[in-house]
Amino acid sequence: MAQTEFCAVGHGLQVVYNNHWVAVAGDANEVLVANSTGNVVSPLVAKQLKELFRARVDSTGGLRVGIVRCMQQPNARDCGLFAAAFLFEWAANSLQANLDVRFDVCVMRQHLVRCLETQDLVPFPKVRPHRNIKNKAQGTIRVTQVVRL
Repeated sequence: MAQTEFCAVGHGLQVVYNNHWVAVAGDANEVLVANSTGNVVSPLVAKQLKELFRARVDSTGGLRVGIVRCMQQPNARDCGLFAAAFLFEWAANSLQANLDVRFDVCVMRQHLVRCLETQDLVPFPKVRPHRNIKNKAQGTIRVTQVVRL
C-alpha cells in the first residue's frame, strides 16, 4: 500500500513508497529525488512530494524537482536498501553529496541492520572503481534533470 496524505514539511530527508522505495530530500533551495531504478517519478510519488513540500507548489499546481543521478540497483528487491544508502549519504555529507557511486551491494543489507542496531549513521560501504577506468562519478554530481510535477 502506498503512503498518502503526508503532513507538509519545509525541508528534510524522507523515503516515499509507491510499490518502490525512493529517497527524497529538500532544503531551502530545492527538492531532490534519488531513484535506484531510473529517472522516473511516478504520479503517486509526485502527489506525495506535492503534499510534503506543499509550500513550494506553484500557482498552477506544479513542483520543480531535481532528479539526482545515482547508482542503479542490480536487482528487483533492493530499492529500500538503496533509498536508505542515498539518505545516509545526504545525512552524513550534504545534499550536494555524490550519489553516483558504487555501493558494495553484497554487504548493504548487513550494514543497514548494523546501523539500526547500534543507532549509528555510517555511510554504506563503497567499491573502489577499477584502476584503468576513469571514474566520472568523482566530485559532486547532482541533478541530471529538473522536472515539473
